[in-house]
Amino acid sequence: MHGLIFTTWEKYLGERFGGGLLSAYREAIGESPSATPLVSRSYDDGALLEGVAAASRLSGLSPDQLLREYGRYFMLNSLTGHLCKYILSGVSSAYDLLLTMRDVHSRLRKTAAGLTPPLFNYEFASQERSVILIYDSPRQLCAVLLGAIEGAAERYGEEASIYEHSCMKRGDPVCRIAATFARDTRSAEQLSEQARANAFEQQAHQNAMRELGRGILTILPTEPAQALTLREVRQALAQRYRLNPTYQRPAVLLQALRHLQFAGYVAATSGELEDNLTTRRYWRVSTYWDY
Repeated sequence: MHGLIFTTWEKYLGERFGGGLLSAYREAIGESPSATPLVSRSYDDGALLEGVAAASRLSGLSPDQLLREYGRYFMLNSLTGHLCKYILSGVSSAYDLLLTMRDVHSRLRKTAAGLTPPLFNYEFASQERSVILIYDSPRQLCAVLLGAIEGAAERYGEEASIYEHSCMKRGDPVCRIAATFARDTRSAEQLSEQARANAFEQQAHQNAMRELGRGILTILPTEPAQALTLREVRQALAQRYRLNPTYQRPAVLLQALRHLQFAGYVAATSGELEDNLTTRRYWRVSTYWDY
């Protein structure tokens, strides 16, 4: 399971219940201060399930309530917003985000050994902006999915109506979850002039970063043996595109590469022996349209 899940899970516990419970939780699961989760690593699924059970005992809340709250938190917290910006800024509604997630999870399965995010199937409903998600993961973490749908709606200023037609935890073969989204009815005139200016500036930056991401994908090879270092990525971009100097800075390129990694478009040699930002190499993950 992706390290971002474990990192944001502990962030949720700390913000929801305070540092005292988080410390007790870490002690209960045998986690030392030097072994806190890292977003760059993958972890065993069982570790999260054990952690949820421990958090349930300490908080007095049911595992499903904790997981549903966490699912909503995952979609709204700043760390997810930063690391998954390439995905989140590429869609404009919770409905579109849900339809994107199968492809995202499919790509992520190719970026690291042992990473197996769930693959959803969909049934389209007759009602506008409605979809039925088919979830059949052996993890049975459907409560996280329910919370994530609620959090996605909140993130895009929408309201979600959710109905579970079936659930694996009730003995059904799959979970069938119907979600309908209502658009935010607020008009632009309700925003202050400063808020509109800030929104415009943020959107302009997001658009520039997405263009940078697309440029990076055009120059990265698909074969790990031909992978490029950060310096080589910068040189290849400079040769092909006339980039604003701001978007040629190594820190900005690293940010763009990291966003592409969390979107499942790019893999890297991070975690290997003697890996560092100078020697780390990047390549593009093959997708179904490459074949």
